[in-house]
Amino acid sequence: MTIPEPAHRTSDTRLAVVSVLTLCLTVSGLCAVVTHEGREMQQLPSVFTSLDAVRRPPRWTDGMTFLLASSDSAPHADRSQVIMLVRLSGDRRAATVVSIPPDSWVPVPGHGVATMSSVSGLGGPSLMVHTVETLTGVRVDHFATSDLTGFRALAQVVGGIGRVDPSVADPVERQQEALRALICSVMSSGVLSSPSQAFDFAHTVSRYVQFDDILTMSALESLAFSLRELAPSAVTFVTAPISDGARAGQLWEALRQNQITRYLESTAR
Repeated sequence: MTIPEPAHRTSDTRLAVVSVLTLCLTVSGLCAVVTHEGREMQQLPSVFTSLDAVRRPPRWTDGMTFLLASSDSAPHADRSQVIMLVRLSGDRRAATVVSIPPDSWVPVPGHGVATMSSVSGLGGPSLMVHTVETLTGVRVDHFATSDLTGFRALAQVVGGIGRVDPSVADPVERQQEALRALICSVMSSGVLSSPSQAFDFAHTVSRYVQFDDILTMSALESLAFSLRELAPSAVTFVTAPISDGARAGQLWEALRQNQITRYLESTAR
């Protein structure tokens, strides 16, 4: 398989952040390799320290939520072209990926109303977390970011992901299709069962993916082990209907309560 060459750079750069979720969904071997080789994760400092703990959403269940954001170039570029909430169930056997369209207009604390894509430029990762928590009522546990280079590097390690269906025109749907393909490639390639391949994958992750400084190596290793039975078929993809306040509210409630299946059934057309 080969790494796809996109017809348009703009849509392709929006696929970049899928590399971050791949790390969240790998099994225990990956983190063990990173730790044993003495490699350190690239960490983003002070993402959560400036947030008012009293005003943050409560933890509704024992699940875990990652906020993933990516720009066209550097992690702290002015515009984020990909914004995803990844909700892991308490038993780590299911995950929900909610794409928030970057052109959505949302209330930004201290800045009025702005597009989601501009929030990072207004206040970096901390403001991204604050904005998403205010919008959704979902508590964000961790923040992660990568870019197009990271996505391609991870895809190459697992032998590529094939081409995203060219008939999928919507950029958010293209993100989701590429993410689904990359997860399947990681799980089916055997990369984590081979020491040499696992090392290559771990090296790539440590080079291209950045996490908040709360997520320690030991915590990441524990998370990876807990996800060892998470199958690609148990990952649900949803696009947030930001312009429809009622439906969006139902989605956020379902996400908080880990009841995404009920939400999808109730909103099916």
